[in-house]
Amino acid sequence: MGWATWKILHGFFLFLAIGLQAATVRFDPCAAELAHSAITTDLYNGWAHWGHPYGENGNHHALFLAEVHNDRTGRNRVAFFKPRFLGDEDGWARSPMEYVAYVLNRKLAMDYIPPMAYRRGFGFNGQWFAEGAIIYRVPDTRRLLEVQESEWGLSKRAVLSDNRILNVLLQNPDGHFKNLLFGRHWVDGVFRPIFVDFGASFRHGTHVTMTHYPAFRNSEPVYWVREQTLERLRRLTWQDLRELSEFLSHDERREIFARRDGIVSFFDRLIAERGRNQVILQE
Repeated sequence: MGWATWKILHGFFLFLAIGLQAATVRFDPCAAELAHSAITTDLYNGWAHWGHPYGENGNHHALFLAEVHNDRTGRNRVAFFKPRFLGDEDGWARSPMEYVAYVLNRKLAMDYIPPMAYRRGFGFNGQWFAEGAIIYRVPDTRRLLEVQESEWGLSKRAVLSDNRILNVLLQNPDGHFKNLLFGRHWVDGVFRPIFVDFGASFRHGTHVTMTHYPAFRNSEPVYWVREQTLERLRRLTWQDLRELSEFLSHDERREIFARRDGIVSFFDRLIAERGRNQVILQE
């Protein structure tokens, strides 16, 4: 093999190795913060070039696809817009809960939920809405459960555990498989698992636990957790959710912490009974 050929092959395999590693490393906190800040700045301050109803993926609630332009940055962002209507469609489409889920997922260092903004007054094509969530549209998405687990960047158990924990904290009964996606992540462009649609959170009559989840048929109990997630749950404070007081009542925030305490106790008990290695996931 000639020297030139060897250099080409070496470069190719080095590039491949770096790409595979990128799918499993944790985000640089500074890079993540910059990515979220850039996108949310545009979503908060932009105006819509265009917008139209969006009904793919079996969606039955009011949802629009729009392109938002920020004059100050010169950037365009394609985003979903979920307006809020009186009655929240019997609790199935409470659009502020999208933003609540986004903030909570960031406080727990998960970063599965796309960047978003919550706007008062937003419109396009002659339509005007009093309020709603504007959610960054993740490029090149497909359903997560149709993708080989080896491509996820995390184990299936880790992803489903984090998803269940969010749905328990928020009492979201609608986290079915259509709302688990796989697409290019906003921080680094690597394909990763994505969680969407938390509008049914806190709906009256919902009962979601680590061992019971009605959104999946034959849903299995979740008896494992990522160490990072468990530690972040322990450290979650009232101050962390202070910015959500506009969207959650005092009692609803208290409920989140009560459920947090229940989740932590649940895993602490499992660790005592089964051993740490059987409960804490090795990512």
